[in-house]
Amino acid sequence: MIKIQPIVREIVLGELEACFALTNGYMNMSSYAHRIRPKVEALTKKQVTITSLVVSLSRLRKEFKKEKPLIHDVTIKNITTKLPISEIIYENNSKFIEELESFYKEIAVTPEDFFTITMGTAEIDILCSSNLENKVLKHFKIKPKIMNHNLAAIGISYGSEVFGMPNVFFSLLSVTARARINIEELVSTPTELIFIIAEKDFSQTVALFSELHREVNK
Repeated sequence: MIKIQPIVREIVLGELEACFALTNGYMNMSSYAHRIRPKVEALTKKQVTITSLVVSLSRLRKEFKKEKPLIHDVTIKNITTKLPISEIIYENNSKFIEELESFYKEIAVTPEDFFTITMGTAEIDILCSSNLENKVLKHFKIKPKIMNHNLAAIGISYGSEVFGMPNVFFSLLSVTARARINIEELVSTPTELIFIIAEKDFSQTVALFSELHREVNK
């Protein structure tokens, strides 16, 4: 016989907002129980009462409160910005790889520039300072699949103490997610997560992470 508790747990964990509400004590458990009862009954293949669901939710709340939070404050050491940024996307093929070998010999990239190449299984994505765009296009002599302009890069730096700490990226991404800011691309190093966003969202994004930096470092 399928038990109610693991089914309720699976449902709650599958709904991020419900998980937060339950863990932090502001969920209306009776209302939520009414909403999930049809799904619980379908999965358990039996009728369940609202009371039994509320009991399951109460047990889950005690369980979740003992665990580390999904979102925690990440200590930000520095915020860096680069703009404007261009994105050039090519097909991943042998011709491009051949041209890539000579790229750094022919084109100088300075520490003030932003430049990164990501090689996927089907595409190669170049994100670069817009002043390098024409040089990239001239060097590879291949028509890009897609080109995007008016982007900005915001780098969030943190210390090595986060190594092995779960949900660091998730916690930082939640800052932009709550503000409904679209992330065009993400680039990372061991101690930095770089958000590639539209220039129109630049000021708001910097302000959000600056506020987090102030709050955590009080």
